[in-house]
Amino acid sequence: MPYAMGEYYERTSDYDLEYQSQSQLDIPFWLELVTRYTPQHVLELACGSGRIGLELLHLAGNFTLEGLDISAEMLGAYRRKLEQQPEALAQRVILHEGDMSSYQLANKGSFDLVLLPFNSVCHLYEIEQQLETFQTTYAHLAPGGRFVVDTFLPDIDYLSNALNRPSNVYLEDEIESPEDGFTMLLYTSRRYDQIEQVQHITWTHEKFFDSGEHERYLTKLDMHVFFPRELQLLFLSTGFAIEAIYGGYDWKPLGRGTRQIVVGRKQM
Repeated sequence: MPYAMGEYYERTSDYDLEYQSQSQLDIPFWLELVTRYTPQHVLELACGSGRIGLELLHLAGNFTLEGLDISAEMLGAYRRKLEQQPEALAQRVILHEGDMSSYQLANKGSFDLVLLPFNSVCHLYEIEQQLETFQTTYAHLAPGGRFVVDTFLPDIDYLSNALNRPSNVYLEDEIESPEDGFTMLLYTSRRYDQIEQVQHITWTHEKFFDSGEHERYLTKLDMHVFFPRELQLLFLSTGFAIEAIYGGYDWKPLGRGTRQIVVGRKQM
């Protein structure tokens, strides 16, 4: 069945604005993770507009960073941001447009760290897609390399409210954009399909401009819901050893937070 994803990522400036607060939560985690593992060759899947990758580049070290994303709009925004970086940093980045379930990169077999951050794994809707992504990533890692997947821990109450029907409408955020002269309100409603394990999300974006103008638009976004054992089995069934599982960006164990961050390691 067709899934909704593309339109949500087409307005890259709004996307960056919506998720700037997320950076305060997860960027310190990714910086610490890369510092701990000291990789030489990093690949970020679903790299988007560079929210995480650009921060990683400012760490000590001279690792190469490659990014892969299916959205040409997102990669275009990433490239524009790279143009504002010092040349020495920008030259360390290679960007690829492609599907994370079927990518084939020239540096296959040499990555010692692959990242799939912030719920991007939820765009793998079918079992075949999921297995192919993990198998392809395994093949791209060097022996002993790590694959780190970060997604939300399912909230049963939240999902049951949306079971087979649109849920309540939630006000997700209120964002000020002084530079562009508007305030944006974000609302969501959700319908959860328990057989496919997919949340069908409708986002309502409302902009109130200082000039008195008003803009309102809707976007659709579908997300697969991964339960902990399901995600762990994807690692194990594709050859990974599970090295660690964290429950949040504070490094606490699984179950002590709202996230599931799994570190899988390719066998030596």
